[in-house]
Amino acid sequence: MVHYKLTYFDTRGIAEAIRVLMKYANIDFEDNRFKVEDWPKIKPTTPTGKVPILEFDGNYLVESAAICRYLARKHGLAGKGDLEEAKVDAIVDQHKDFFSQSFSWLMIKFGREEGDEEEQKKTKFLPAAEIYLPLYQKYLKESGSGFLVKSGLTFADFIVSEFLITLRLNAPEVLEKYPEILQYLDRMKTIPQLKEYYATRKE
Repeated sequence: MVHYKLTYFDTRGIAEAIRVLMKYANIDFEDNRFKVEDWPKIKPTTPTGKVPILEFDGNYLVESAAICRYLARKHGLAGKGDLEEAKVDAIVDQHKDFFSQSFSWLMIKFGREEGDEEEQKKTKFLPAAEIYLPLYQKYLKESGSGFLVKSGLTFADFIVSEFLITLRLNAPEVLEKYPEILQYLDRMKTIPQLKEYYATRKE
């Protein structure tokens, strides 16, 4: 049996989609978490100076989407057929753009960076939300599966929903205009394989 070790901060962050995917697929793994203040001494020991890192069988992978994609392909969570797999990849790429445009606002809000939170929200996050949230709602309506693509649950759902859960916690008024997205997030949390994990994890 492959031994997986996932290393990341003791937060949800960009590694949480990996954790959720592994829980869903019943993949046994070592959840190696560390405190933010320990990062300066840990960083030089990492392969690329970044986390998350997934280690297994003497190998390692970095970049959260790449790790999710690798595990998804091994466990039937990457889409059905070449076209749908490409659609899943496109959704994940779009999410990266949304995340990057929201990052400074969130870091200031969480106290990780200094800056004008309201200015970042107004000039970066909200304009991005007006682009990407309607897209997610469109995908949910078109798929007919309750998830982002027609065949059902994929790694794109884990990545996108984790970010949307963060937005629901920190900017609930923004999501109120998108009922399908709110229903989608509730649906994710009732998936039998994940229900207990969602109920007991630290938000």
